[in-house]
Amino acid sequence: MRVLITGGGGLLGGELIRQAPSGIDVHATRRTSPVQGAISHAVELSDGDAVEALWMRVRPDFVIHTAYTQAEGERDVWRATESVVRACRASGAALVYMSTDALLDGESSPYAESAEPAPVHEYGRWKARAELHVRAEMPEAAVIRTSLIVRAQPPDRNSAWVVDAMRRGDPVRLFTDELRCPVAVEDLAAQLWEVALLPPERRAGVWHLAGPEVVSRYALGVLLALWHGLDPSAIIPALSASAPAPRPRDLRLLTTRADRELRTRACPVSAVLFPPR
Repeated sequence: MRVLITGGGGLLGGELIRQAPSGIDVHATRRTSPVQGAISHAVELSDGDAVEALWMRVRPDFVIHTAYTQAEGERDVWRATESVVRACRASGAALVYMSTDALLDGESSPYAESAEPAPVHEYGRWKARAELHVRAEMPEAAVIRTSLIVRAQPPDRNSAWVVDAMRRGDPVRLFTDELRCPVAVEDLAAQLWEVALLPPERRAGVWHLAGPEVVSRYALGVLLALWHGLDPSAIIPALSASAPAPRPRDLRLLTTRADRELRTRACPVSAVLFPPR
């Protein structure tokens, strides 16, 4: 089987490459970040013609679409996803699409996999549009909603921002009322490979792959500070209402399909940062 991972230089893409099962011929796309451990292909995913040409050249059996940015939602979420879907349909490749809990409104948790998008901010609106496009154009695709993706060492980008700011002595304000289900990148990648290798009829549809422990942004920051030997009292508790734009508050996800169908169990984030000895 030949699998093409978009965003192979990113946190999740890189871990998927590292965990690729034996016998999988792994290729990956890149924009600027280097790719380790797989044959890589430079492409601008928002360029539909370039993406389709790459797909026809590589001929993947399967695509795992992880690439995104929040800063350029129209280009890197919507147009990139539109290009990937078009290329998968043209080439016959199966698709696993990475979605997010951020397309939900945060007012009706916990969310089942049947919950429909109800975004409250710009990034959520682009992800909602992209997810609905995947579901309409490729109903056989697996759509994966996940939460905050964390890595203990080296820290993921969002965790590194908190840690670096604390080390500089900069004020760090984190919300006490914004709840998420963080998942270790290692656990998420293992679950994604399990989903990808399921028979098509069992793979299709929305999955929630997230950690079992609900924590606030503030509590996660405290865990990160302790893990890195920093004083958590430097973190300033805040409410999400103080943010300049609306944010979803309670994004607890029910992981019903994963609990029923997958072998891999995601660890609580506290155990990821402080594994039992």
